[in-house]
Amino acid sequence: MTQSDQRAVFDGVDVVDETPRHALLCVIGGKRIWVTLGNRRRGTEVQKRGDRGTLVVSKAFAIKNGLWEEGSAPPAPSAHRPLSSVSPPPARPAPVPSEGVPSSGHRFGQRR
Repeated sequence: MTQSDQRAVFDGVDVVDETPRHALLCVIGGKRIWVTLGNRRRGTEVQKRGDRGTLVVSKAFAIKNGLWEEGSAPPAPSAHRPLSSVSPPPARPAPVPSEGVPSSGHRFGQRR
């Protein structure tokens, strides 16, 4: 199987721009890469500016654009290659008002 036959799957891809001929400027692992319609493979979810989702390209395209290191093991057909090993910060709980402060009853963003 050649590199052009093998696929590279990227999750969490953001499309930040597009051309009239359907080329997408994608942010993949912090890199901005133009991906033409001919480079996208079956399974690609992102189609237009503002989309966020899965992008599937050939292994050769991924290597050429610095998204895949030569010598890396190919992903399994259903496996997704993570973009980053950095996890998001933990969510903080909302502050609880102290018991000594009376509530004004006003809730921002809601009408009475």
